[in-house]
Amino acid sequence: MLFNSISFLSHFVVFYLIYYYTSDRIRKYLLLAFGIYFYSQWNINATFLLFFSVIFNYSLAKYLVQVPGKNKRVLFVLGITANLIYLGIFKYFVFVWGLFSDLRIGFGLSGLSWKPEIILPIGISFYTFHNISYLIEVYDEKIPPCKNFFTFAIYDLFFPLLLLGPIERPGNLIPQIESKQFISKENIWNGISLFVWGVFIKSTIADPFSRYVELHAESFETLEPGILWIVAPVIAFQIYADFFGYSLCAMGLAEMMGFRLMNNFKRPFFSSNPSEFWSKWHISLSTWLRDYVYIKLGGNRHGFLRENTNLIVVWFLAGIWHGAGYGFVIWGLYLGLCLILYRIMKHYGLIRFESRLQSFFGIIFTFYSFSLGLLLFRIHSPSDTKLILENLLYPPKLSSLPVMILVTTIPLLVFDLWQEWKKTDRPNFYISTKPYSFLLMFFFLFLWFSLFSPFGKQDFFYFQF
Repeated sequence: MLFNSISFLSHFVVFYLIYYYTSDRIRKYLLLAFGIYFYSQWNINATFLLFFSVIFNYSLAKYLVQVPGKNKRVLFVLGITANLIYLGIFKYFVFVWGLFSDLRIGFGLSGLSWKPEIILPIGISFYTFHNISYLIEVYDEKIPPCKNFFTFAIYDLFFPLLLLGPIERPGNLIPQIESKQFISKENIWNGISLFVWGVFIKSTIADPFSRYVELHAESFETLEPGILWIVAPVIAFQIYADFFGYSLCAMGLAEMMGFRLMNNFKRPFFSSNPSEFWSKWHISLSTWLRDYVYIKLGGNRHGFLRENTNLIVVWFLAGIWHGAGYGFVIWGLYLGLCLILYRIMKHYGLIRFESRLQSFFGIIFTFYSFSLGLLLFRIHSPSDTKLILENLLYPPKLSSLPVMILVTTIPLLVFDLWQEWKKTDRPNFYISTKPYSFLLMFFFLFLWFSLFSPFGKQDFFYFQF
């Protein structure tokens, strides 16, 4: 069930009416039941796999605090390894098998005739990282293990963020699950406004942009010279509207139920350098990698060279996390090198963003370096890389600029500019308990949707991760 579908809305309305009018104790069971039902709509077999992961990590964490000394560390390492193997089998085994086959061909041997067919469970990267962070927090004694199995099961099966995150920290979400949820009128109106805005930008920007991208990037061989200078930023806005839209829906649904999720995006396209960009884009993943990988590797505590080595390791893992393929690995390394290049120039005083003009050019450069990097997602062979570079050698034709694309982005850009002006920490429409403000916003969005949105729906882009 897509968030922007009649099927989901009809199910959620029924669920929410029961949830709102029942006791807090019954709400816990409703959350778990709806999470299981929601996930099972994608694949019932994957639901059993997810529940196995829940039981394993809940049991391991409870036993972890009872084991003394070195045995505790051994058990912890085994637990993390088991989660990574679980993720690796379902997400990376097919890729590694194909890579091994390609290597055999490269050495003059025959390729492997048998090809494994393994279904990728939706959201596996997100809930596996959920479980790894939980085990780390318990091992480091930052949080106690859940005493109640249902509490941990809700943490893993909390349906607003089950498929695409954000990768919520156990120290934030579990205490909310354990406490009583108070739902005010402000929660309801703010939640609805976030959900409506998320569905709007998904339907009017991400979906039509997806069709444009597929039309112009299906085959690099037949592209008009220089067109990728235009296609690249369209991909950037497509993914931003898609993933930001989902995050808004998740935040809105959670707030309507009395929960507060972390903000996953903070106007990233207004960032003037790569370091600032990654503090505002997919915040839950970037902070997860910072806290559980970068800092664990030593962070910036062992000199400038070691610091940058740690960064490239982190970004290699970020690329792998996004998908099993050559393009994802190259993409991760590319972004890591962009960040390291910026840090080197800053370290030696070669770059400063002091004036507004310098910041403006910094925003343009940061946005385009990110946008061009997204073309790497579509690399399937070394020849694709060559075709991309050859296309970018030519300037784009103004006649190729899609005017409708520019018009469609106006609401999102205006909203982000407004939030930037307000300096908000999380998206806010300031509707609170004033429903007429919401009705005005809803009318505007409905009008824009009627004018520019195509009929039909696309899966969320990050479902593949």
